[in-house]
Amino acid sequence: MAEVKNKKASVATPEKETVVVQKDKAAALVKPQFNAQVDKRMLVEEVHQQAIFDSILSERASRRQSTHQVKNRAAVSGSGKKPWKQKGTGRARHSSRRSPIWVGGGRAFGPQSVKNYSLKVNKKVKQLAFRSALTMLVNDKAVLVEDFKMDKISTKDLSQKLKSLNVDKLRHVVLVSENATVFKSSANLKNVTTLKAHSLNVETLVRADVLLVENESMKLLTERVLGSN
Repeated sequence: MAEVKNKKASVATPEKETVVVQKDKAAALVKPQFNAQVDKRMLVEEVHQQAIFDSILSERASRRQSTHQVKNRAAVSGSGKKPWKQKGTGRARHSSRRSPIWVGGGRAFGPQSVKNYSLKVNKKVKQLAFRSALTMLVNDKAVLVEDFKMDKISTKDLSQKLKSLNVDKLRHVVLVSENATVFKSSANLKNVTTLKAHSLNVETLVRADVLLVENESMKLLTERVLGSN
């Protein structure tokens, strides 16, 4: 009986393609690179993703307002008189027409406005998350320290300034400034978020394609980060 040898056919394996994930498709095409001078003490050697995740959850929870409320039997309109006497009628006993089991009665165990949705995150974890998010932007060369002071309120002038920096087409541009004129000039720019140094949070840094910081705001930001260590 002839022996049959199994010969493995040689198949050419295609070369692996490198996949680059970007926050924004437009960012991959036009996003410039900046080498901002950021104090190294504000950065971390290793980005802590868990700290960023916990801080973002806490920030979102703190913005949640407990404004939902329904009327219970104490708040709903109606008489508090007993519908009929306790005994002798043959019907079930009832205390009030505002009872939750009556049509038009109050809601039993409904949501009230006293609920607190805040999530506690330790102070050191918040600072670690903020520094980690800032480190991600610095490593991505997406931080620029620039003077954006304006003499008058002008959306056109600010838009031209952003265009000269080649960041006007990016989806999420974060501008940190203490100048009220800059705030008003950027109000109609839908892709620009203007904040003060003390209002900058972790989620804004993570979502940002580029971070533009004024010189004055950079000093305040440095004091905020280093002052809490």
